[in-house]
Amino acid sequence: MKSLPDNPAAEENPVALLEELSVVKSRYKALCTQLEKVSIEQRESMKGICAALENTMKMVQTLQQHTDLEPFSSGSTVPGSTEVSQFKPLTEETLMTVPRSIRSTVKLADLNNLYRELFNHFIVNKNRTALSVSQMNKMNMKATDSRIRILKELAIVELDKQGNVKSVM
Repeated sequence: MKSLPDNPAAEENPVALLEELSVVKSRYKALCTQLEKVSIEQRESMKGICAALENTMKMVQTLQQHTDLEPFSSGSTVPGSTEVSQFKPLTEETLMTVPRSIRSTVKLADLNNLYRELFNHFIVNKNRTALSVSQMNKMNMKATDSRIRILKELAIVELDKQGNVKSVM
């Protein structure tokens, strides 16, 4: 303080800078606390949403099973009536709901091929483990980032923190 000129600017005064630093630190701690609360609330909300979605999916599957069993029990035979869910290819209309920036030049046939392969892997074969792009390509799925982004946009798949594809189906 003795070596400072009289009335130095705040930027030059180390005492003033330390006081400002203290204020900034306390503000930073308060923001971190708020952020942690938001993060916890977000995780809890996601758990609730996932639980509700899972319950909805179970109800839909139950309804599908009941509606599939009715014609079967009346004496007629319906092919595939014992399946819980059946692959339904994406339509051009569905693809057009995806923003142009995401769907870019992806062809519907190629997208449906990947979708069918993922459906078979996750639903038919009941695999729960996420797949990386390289794993999918080793399985001859011909996965590309564009196709995966479209399926993610349509809420058919989701990506984990490592960017691996998981089923939402």
